Amino acid sequence: MMKHKNTTKLRIKTKILLLTLGITAFCALSFLIIANYAMYRGGEYILAQSINLGKESAEKSEATLEEQAKRNLTKLVSIQTQSSNKFFSSIRLEVDIMSKFCGFLWTNNKINHNINHIKDTNNKELSFLYRLAPGVDKKSVENEFQRLLAMGTVFKPYLFNNENLESFFLGTQTGINILWPDTKGQVNKSYDPRTRPWYTDAVNRNKIGWTEIFKGASTSKLMIACSGPARDNEGKLRGVVGVTVTLDKMLNVISSQVKDIGYAFLLDGKGNVIAFPALDHEELKKDYGMDNLLETGNTALNRIVKKMVDGQNGFSKIRLNSGEKFIGFAPIKETDWSMAVVVSAQSALKLAADTKKNIMDYTLKKKQSILKLIYGLQKYVMLIFFVILVITILISVKMSNKISKPILDLTEGVLDVGKGNLDHSLEIKTGDEIESLANAFNKMTNDLKLYIRNLKETTAEKEKIESELQIAERIQASMLPRTFPPFPQRKEFNIFANMNPAKEVGGDLFDFFLISENKFCFLIGDVSGKGVPASLFMVIAKTLIKNEALRGIPPENIFFNVNNALCEDNDESMFVTGFVCIIDLESGQVDFSNAGHNPPIMLDCKKNLCEYIKISPGFVLGGMPQFNYVKESLHMGPGDILFLYTDGVTEAMDPKDNEYTDVRLLQVLSKDTTRDVDLIIKSVNSDVKQFAKDADQSDDITMLAFKFNGRKP
Repeated sequence: MMKHKNTTKLRIKTKILLLTLGITAFCALSFLIIANYAMYRGGEYILAQSINLGKESAEKSEATLEEQAKRNLTKLVSIQTQSSNKFFSSIRLEVDIMSKFCGFLWTNNKINHNINHIKDTNNKELSFLYRLAPGVDKKSVENEFQRLLAMGTVFKPYLFNNENLESFFLGTQTGINILWPDTKGQVNKSYDPRTRPWYTDAVNRNKIGWTEIFKGASTSKLMIACSGPARDNEGKLRGVVGVTVTLDKMLNVISSQVKDIGYAFLLDGKGNVIAFPALDHEELKKDYGMDNLLETGNTALNRIVKKMVDGQNGFSKIRLNSGEKFIGFAPIKETDWSMAVVVSAQSALKLAADTKKNIMDYTLKKKQSILKLIYGLQKYVMLIFFVILVITILISVKMSNKISKPILDLTEGVLDVGKGNLDHSLEIKTGDEIESLANAFNKMTNDLKLYIRNLKETTAEKEKIESELQIAERIQASMLPRTFPPFPQRKEFNIFANMNPAKEVGGDLFDFFLISENKFCFLIGDVSGKGVPASLFMVIAKTLIKNEALRGIPPENIFFNVNNALCEDNDESMFVTGFVCIIDLESGQVDFSNAGHNPPIMLDCKKNLCEYIKISPGFVLGGMPQFNYVKESLHMGPGDILFLYTDGVTEAMDPKDNEYTDVRLLQVLSKDTTRDVDLIIKSVNSDVKQFAKDADQSDDITMLAFKFNGRKP
């Protein structure tokens, strides 16, 4: 009797695992024995040398360097603060002198200055900019203006000899504004000095002080101003005088001592950044994140800012996003501001770099002994690696031949099926996952044949539904007016309308027709929802409205009857908004009623005005029976246009979910000068498409434009 051989089969996962573990274990054990011995000797030597050298250098330099940097930076902040305080103090003194001199000019009626002399730029006189607030009569302030021009001559040397000043200025309660020198910028005719920050701040504080940052009216430069109220001998406020300094000039002043090693910035009493190397500087965004430093998320920086706001002196070392920094700060008493000087720890601790160089020099001396050890280790490693490589190759070749054959058979089967032969079947008996994969492959081919058969049936059904939707779309389009102009023999009016459904069929509606020889009706509506249900409800609503209108009843009665009819058997609770107009073509009188629809827009030809009509909101049709609608009226003159639309226009979305809005619609209609109803609707359609870009249309878009030409004699 024959004995059966042991036919226990290993899974492919087991085969690969055994192969990987065998090779890895052999390689790891070989390298471990050799590398451990060599690394132990070399590592012990290097570690001892590095620890001794690092400890000696760190203990020698760290405390000394940081203390020295603190003393230097504290001294530098003190010098820079004193310099800045002197700068601001001198400006305040000049503003005080200007204020008193203005009071003298207002009191002394004998002073009169020659305006032509001041504006003579060929003689290098001080030029000036002269403005009057809107509504101020030049003759009424001429005498006051002539006297105040003496300011330019008196303060000319001060302005020319101080390169940090941008200009000095004067504004009066009577609306005069004089600026020395002339900025040569564009003059805003609506400029009123009494509304500018430098004027209102000075009046509110009732003393000389500094404004927040503002943009110059004629130069658009960012600047601050020192301004103060000017009064006459009786103490009456006559105006405001002051001096402007651009942020660029202020930065030159506060950074004069530190620009080579760091930067300085100013904070006001609320923690706002007044001056920084640049307000859009990348380091400001990276380290501080905002213009008010009390709101920053850095706890250490918050503590420093609170001390600065409280007027304290100090020095701190903190870590910002751009690195470790030393910050020294001190108050500027003249302005109640605080200055900070920021220096990177890396530049401040220059001595650390020298210490590092000493360490590297010492390390190089030991390089030769370490290299000898490494060279010896490399010889052993290369030899063992070569032996392992040969053994690995031999084992891999033998195992790959055994494992790869069924995989190649499976690959050929996949290629054959890929060519379309779904009857291909695999016969693989390996006893592992490859055999299971072959069986799954055979099942897949059978499933594919079944899926293709089902797909053909599904595709046929889908094509049938799409065909029916196309027919429904054509039917719906045929129910809306399509011929334009619809009444070419009637010259009293022009009308144009169109609808773009969001789906194959939509729920919007519009219609227009003659009720009698001189009565013309036009309307627009929007059914709740979209698609086939909305289109069916739209057909019913449109038919009911037209039938009621042709009876010649008023618009409010049309909606009353249609609403009651739609409320009957409305199990789906659908509703429609609507707006119906009936115009008398003899007089231009328009009677209309609203059922919860968007307010229309009137383009008034005579007034050249485009605006929304104020109407009663009404209630939707089909929502509540027996609702009484309101009749309202307006008059259209020759050339006037009434524009009706659905909310699909104003609520159109762009890819970022922003709405088109009522404001943009009004702007587009206001720009249209053609007064052609078809071109008006085409321009709005074009602007909506440009706004929405690639975003999907979320609602039906319907518009109707009616132009009244008047009865021709």
